[in-house]
Amino acid sequence: MQFKFIRTKDPEYGKELMIRWEVLFKPLGKPPGAEVLPHEDKSFHYVALDKKTVVGCVLFCPDEQSRGFLHQMAVSEEYQGRGFGRKLLTSFEQALAGKGVSEILLQTPVEKVGFYHRMGYHPSGSSTEKFGTSYQLMTKTL
Repeated sequence: MQFKFIRTKDPEYGKELMIRWEVLFKPLGKPPGAEVLPHEDKSFHYVALDKKTVVGCVLFCPDEQSRGFLHQMAVSEEYQGRGFGRKLLTSFEQALAGKGVSEILLQTPVEKVGFYHRMGYHPSGSSTEKFGTSYQLMTKTL
C-alpha cells in the first residue's frame, strides 16, 4: 500500500474523483461531478494506492498556513470495515504535520462522529442539516 499527495493534473486524480462520487455522493442520488469542489486546485489531494488502483482518498483545503478543512474522505467499498480508514487518516495526518499543519477541521454525518472521536477529533458546536442529514463540526490538533 502506498500513500501520497497528488495534484489535479496527475493521472490518479480522475480515480480519486470516482471514489469520492461512488462512496459519498452516489448514495445521495447526486450525479457524477457533484463531488468536485470549487477549490480543487488549491486543495491537498491524498490517495491510497494498492498497486496502481486508488482505494482511498482525502481532500483537504488549507485555510491558513497551519490549519484547514478536511472536506471529503472516501474508502472504496472493498476496503471498508477492515481498519483501512484509520490507516488512511493516520497517514494523512502525519503527512499534513510534515507540511506544518497543526489543526484539522471537518464536518461529518453524525453517524460517523464515533469514528472521528476515536481518531482524536472533538465535536465543536451543535450539529447542522445538509443534504437531509445532520452533520457535526469536529476539530483535531495535530
